Amino acid sequence: MGGVSSSTRRAATSALNDLLAKVAPALNAKPEELEAVGGQVRVASDPGRAITWKEACAKLGATPVTAAGQRSMDLISSGVAGAQMAEVSVDTETGVVRIEQMVAVQDCGLVLNVKTAESQVFGALIMGVTYALFEEKLMDEQTGRCLNPDMEFYKLAGLADVGRFRVHMMTGPGYDERGVIGLGEPPVVSPGAAISNAVANAIGVRVPTIPITPPKVLAALERGSRAGRA
Repeated sequence: MGGVSSSTRRAATSALNDLLAKVAPALNAKPEELEAVGGQVRVASDPGRAITWKEACAKLGATPVTAAGQRSMDLISSGVAGAQMAEVSVDTETGVVRIEQMVAVQDCGLVLNVKTAESQVFGALIMGVTYALFEEKLMDEQTGRCLNPDMEFYKLAGLADVGRFRVHMMTGPGYDERGVIGLGEPPVVSPGAAISNAVANAIGVRVPTIPITPPKVLAALERGSRAGRA
């Protein structure tokens, strides 16, 4: 994530540089001439002059390498963007909304691992479907007590509720050079709007609040019907 990746990289690079400084005399080279590649520390211009990673670490003796990294606010504030689209079906007799499919296009700067980045967005879509259609904290207006404080009565989306998902990560020129930017929260924001717009497009009237539960859908349809008769 953007909050720790830059500082982690700085710390790792600093620690590696300390190790290379210890190894350099054994390879008759300057630390800046060395590189760590494929389980070896070697001279970049002469790969034949190399020692194994184990041998390099042995040069440290009993003294550990300790390094600290500092977070770059430039990466955190570089911006993040995405777009999501939802296809839904609405049963106008029962008010039940079903997700047919959702597509998410996400930009988060440099993607270090495409599979885990996509997985993060898939998780965000599941969370989005859940809060858009199901999650609702019920409060007693007289006592202020929560009426559904456990998973028995607090509805979450199940496997049959989420539909088909497709995720596309924006990578390449114009994205990668911006560095690593946070991906945790941004894709969670859009599903509510995408699903709400899809429902409004399907039934011709907007459900004004989420979660978009069957009673709210039926009430919206009734309002639309009255408005049409008027």
